[in-house]
Amino acid sequence: MSECYPYTTIVGAEELGCDQRRPPYKRQPRGVRGKDAWAIRTSACDELIGRVAELVGSDPPLDLRSHPETRKLVEIPSPTQTASYKQREDLLDACLCAWTAALWHRHGSERCQVLGAGDPLRDDGGRLATIIAPARHGQRPS
Repeated sequence: MSECYPYTTIVGAEELGCDQRRPPYKRQPRGVRGKDAWAIRTSACDELIGRVAELVGSDPPLDLRSHPETRKLVEIPSPTQTASYKQREDLLDACLCAWTAALWHRHGSERCQVLGAGDPLRDDGGRLATIIAPARHGQRPS
């Protein structure tokens, strides 16, 4: 069994250009409140969506415009209503995780690392739970 997480994709996939940390689209920035916090979050979300939209030319490609719901991510700015924003954030995260699975399938350990592979903990069926994480050259084990 393997999982993937949007955070590991955002910081590990060179194509997304987030070298040090993920954009603050998920949480309110420390020390910032109210409308200012929403403005930072929605701006970061829209910027990240723009970066993800550029994956249409990557290997493997991800075309956000290929489905009516994901097309809205690109064409409609982030809402400031909490429920609508959360739905947008979840859809973006799902796209990032799906692309990670495709990246792993296409490139394997050339582009990704398997976190937890050395961990002796297994589920009741004896399966090892791991996380697939895109990784830049310097992030992967030699």
